[in-house]
Amino acid sequence: MNYRVALIAVILIMASSCLGVKADITLTGNGSGLISLEYRLSRTAESLGKLDGNERWLTVPIGKADFERTVARVEGLKLRSFSSKTAGQDTVNTVKLEFADPQSLVRFLDASGQRATLTEEGGVNRLSLVLVSGSGRIDADLLTLFQTISEGYTFSLSFTAPREGTLVVYDAPGNLLEEMSAVTVVAKGKTVSFQSPIGDIFAFSDGVRLELVWE
Repeated sequence: MNYRVALIAVILIMASSCLGVKADITLTGNGSGLISLEYRLSRTAESLGKLDGNERWLTVPIGKADFERTVARVEGLKLRSFSSKTAGQDTVNTVKLEFADPQSLVRFLDASGQRATLTEEGGVNRLSLVLVSGSGRIDADLLTLFQTISEGYTFSLSFTAPREGTLVVYDAPGNLLEEMSAVTVVAKGKTVSFQSPIGDIFAFSDGVRLELVWE
């Protein structure tokens, strides 16, 4: 799916329901770990997530049944808990998942193997995660519409490793992204993090890629 089609698909969802994602990943010394997720979505999106074929529109599990199916498909992944509550017009789902090793984590993040990769060399681990692939500048009016619809919703990712790590933000071709006024990055420490308004992620026409490095 190219950049424009992917964005349009997201807009179709966002037109009736906004989605916010908070993901906290904790890695232990033996390579296993815990993923804590919080999804904020409207009841329309929740209903859509329970329909067969929802992968056509969404790349993340939505309801408890979706996570149960995901765990059944991904070797080394276990669903520890799932809870749901209503907050205003949104449904907030909180999920905890255990992974047996870093490769299990990568399989959960991206079953296709195209957006998440993990390499290890000389005891140094590198996890690359493509948030937006990028394939040229999108229509300005379309981007403005998307940013308006998704206002108040954020994408947040934190990663805690046994030792100090780093997080660097690149575009898809590999150029360092430094001009990110709406983005908050904690680039060094045992816990590193990235947070951005959902709409602003798509403003980077050359894509957004996170690289996490730890020993």
